[in-house]
Amino acid sequence: MHRFFCKEIGEPGNSVELDTRDQRHLFKTLRARPGDEVELANGRGTVAIARIDGNNALLIKNREDFPPPAVKIHLFVSPPRRQKMDQLLRQCAETGVWKLVPILTARSVSQPEDSVLERWDAVLLEACKQAKNPYHPEVQPLQPFAKAVASCKNMDIYFGAPQGTWPPRRMPEAKPLSDIAWFVGPEGGFSPDEESALIAAGAQALRIGPWVMRVETAAICGAALLLCCIQKQKETE
Repeated sequence: MHRFFCKEIGEPGNSVELDTRDQRHLFKTLRARPGDEVELANGRGTVAIARIDGNNALLIKNREDFPPPAVKIHLFVSPPRRQKMDQLLRQCAETGVWKLVPILTARSVSQPEDSVLERWDAVLLEACKQAKNPYHPEVQPLQPFAKAVASCKNMDIYFGAPQGTWPPRRMPEAKPLSDIAWFVGPEGGFSPDEESALIAAGAQALRIGPWVMRVETAAICGAALLLCCIQKQKETE
């Protein structure tokens, strides 16, 4: 069943409207007909099934509200160049990253302008549709490294580094409404001063594999492994 983004999803029996582009795709490209059903998602946890009536209106048949994850992964990453960044965005949606914050570090090779945020958001939206992820990850404008670290005062902080350990010496907490910050530097890694700043903020260095990883690989592998740690903790409680 095809999934479409719909900003506002009402109660069963109410009608909803897609934007012009999706409306055209549904009726012109997919050739949908009265009686067909489609899946709708608002990116904030609500998913619904809608049926097309005789006037080509979409009527909500049923809806389900998914609770947000108890533990949210905030990915702070020095963004790779365009094609690799698009890959990273898609994998964030597939993995379940809650928020993505591009950071400017001493060795960053890419400094995207705020104008790219709309395109990044569109990539995330399409990836959420394919992954059936009911929550659309938030993507923020580029932040200086120091500002990003300062924003993590109430989070468990981890960062990727060759001298790090695995598994974590201090496991991420599985308590409800907790947040994890996962920092990934550029291809050259964080500078010594940046690593010192992270450690001073209470961060733990992690080595998530035996070999050197690209930024987009390390970002997603680390996020997935931290989520697995949380799941294991839940299972043992």
